[in-house]
Amino acid sequence: PLTPIQILLPKVIAMTLVILLGTAVSLFFVLYGIFDVPMKGSLMLFFAVTTLYTFTTAGLGLYIATLSRNLAQAAMLAILVLMPMIFLSGAWTPPEAMPAGMREAMFLSPLYHFIEMGYGILLKGAGLDVLWDSLLSLVLPGIVIFGFGVWRFKRQFG
Repeated sequence: PLTPIQILLPKVIAMTLVILLGTAVSLFFVLYGIFDVPMKGSLMLFFAVTTLYTFTTAGLGLYIATLSRNLAQAAMLAILVLMPMIFLSGAWTPPEAMPAGMREAMFLSPLYHFIEMGYGILLKGAGLDVLWDSLLSLVLPGIVIFGFGVWRFKRQFG
């Protein structure tokens, strides 16, 4: 029989590859091709950061899946978790326009740090020397979230 890790890892890796392919298509055909947005930074760094963010969200999805009993519950929990993450990401509303408490809550969202790094890398040409704090703010919670999701999955199905 397969262990929980042997079940999870191929699914997460396959999902990550699909997301990276979609990201590449979006970058090259939409941003370069249609909108002619000049890219200044390292694409390898951007794809590495995208991979790390994907593992963070995979861990979050895994945790949500272990909390729910069926697909409908998982979908509702995902909406409950993802909508605040999206609103607090800074993509729709700049941090300066938010109340102080919400601005502080933004820094808890992995999406906020991913977007900050994406802007920094692709549009400003920033490297890890500038973005290391955002990278740590994405990676450290990502390790905890993914680890906790795997732990719950092992406990439930292992």
